[in-house]
Amino acid sequence: MTTNRTKRRPSEVYLFRTIDTLIFRRRSAGRDATADLYRAAGNWFRKFRNGRDLCLLGMTPSLVDGFIAFLQTGKKLKVNSVNSYLCALRAMYNIIIRELGYIPRVHPFAHVTIHPERSAKRAVDLKVFEQISALDLKEEPSLQFAADLCTFSFLACGMPFVDLAHLTHANIEGNTLVYNRTKTGSPIRIGITQGMRCLLDKYASPSSPYLFPVFPPEGPVSYEHYKKLLHKYNVALKKLGARLRLPALFTSYVVRHSWATIAYRKYTPIALISQALGHTSERTTRHYLAQLDQSELSKANLLVIGTVDNLVRLRA
Repeated sequence: MTTNRTKRRPSEVYLFRTIDTLIFRRRSAGRDATADLYRAAGNWFRKFRNGRDLCLLGMTPSLVDGFIAFLQTGKKLKVNSVNSYLCALRAMYNIIIRELGYIPRVHPFAHVTIHPERSAKRAVDLKVFEQISALDLKEEPSLQFAADLCTFSFLACGMPFVDLAHLTHANIEGNTLVYNRTKTGSPIRIGITQGMRCLLDKYASPSSPYLFPVFPPEGPVSYEHYKKLLHKYNVALKKLGARLRLPALFTSYVVRHSWATIAYRKYTPIALISQALGHTSERTTRHYLAQLDQSELSKANLLVIGTVDNLVRLRA
């Protein structure tokens, strides 16, 4: 918000247009995921209000309660979806009052307690990745590419699709893959295994800076285009999951969650798992991360991916 806007009175600040401004600011700053969440929450709030805007003073505890009931009862959204939109709306409200220098007598969200619902089990067993790496998909190149990306993601400690898609030759230092998590900015260093090297060699192209042909050689695409690529990837993974008759949907998140679960079952220290995943939310974990040696992470990763890595190497 500009200096002139911060001098306005709460009765002069209307929520819909201010929410649109916050979304624009997040988008301009490259925080597209946050912008999308703000936009979704704002759209639900507009529907709840039937398109009628209101000033900041109109945001009351009873109005928030009505919005929650609208999402839960009226639209029958799942608990975690309601929580997500509610947290986003609360975050936007807090930004607005902070930038205005306004302290409400009664904070409209003060009485709201968020209780996340435990998600259903998403991890799959190591055997699934062994089966994927052994599939013969030569006649189905799109599925083969998805299977290879999925396998590399698993071999690389559950690397997210967004980071996988952006990998370039500059991310390889000797026999180590070095990159920063897109979401958290955390630096990640992973030893390149023989299986990973086989997949890198398979898709190596002198005409593109990227290690995998997800993006066109000329450069990154728009965020909207990226989301379409992610959707296409997940559709292919779901087809792979159906072919293997998995009981639940198989997605890019499942790959990441599975690596962490398998690592935990193999008694890998939680601090090492957190380092591999690029998590930064736990102070205790961060304290231990500063003392960890890179070789420990590489050894821990091999305990998880060993059989799959060997299968990829033998088929190369």
